[in-house]
Amino acid sequence: MPSQVVQAAPPSQTFPLGNCDAVIVQLIHGDHTVNFIVQVQAIFQPIPPCHITLPKYLVDQPLLYVQYYEVVGYPCNQPAISMYTVARKYHNRPGSQRMRLGTVIPLTDVTHAVELIPMYGEGANCRASAATSMEVYERFYLNNFSDKEVYHALCSDLH
Repeated sequence: MPSQVVQAAPPSQTFPLGNCDAVIVQLIHGDHTVNFIVQVQAIFQPIPPCHITLPKYLVDQPLLYVQYYEVVGYPCNQPAISMYTVARKYHNRPGSQRMRLGTVIPLTDVTHAVELIPMYGEGANCRASAATSMEVYERFYLNNFSDKEVYHALCSDLH
């Protein structure tokens, strides 16, 4: 498969809420592999000080901090659209505080870049623009028609 560009840019004048792309990652879960949809929040590679030795797996490749989406609807639920529906995944902390569920993974766990389409609901949010829609909305359609590789990758169930 050809290489793809994935962005994880902090807030700027052009993108006031940042510009973070979504990808499919393949993670080993028990004795089988599972695909997840995540949003890449940061791309980094630790560089330890001279007097500290980090494990080889931390310095051999770039790492990603990602935040999970959960599949909340399947193509069969809305045959006219035929797309998965995903929503931001949260962890409830004490005191009713919700935090996005995230983790650090190696770059090599990414299999495809994907396109998410905001679910507008009754109407589009007036605060949303092309530069902010990925952060303003909570639910998205997963565009499984963007290219044939993504279509075939999504034929297996997502978790």
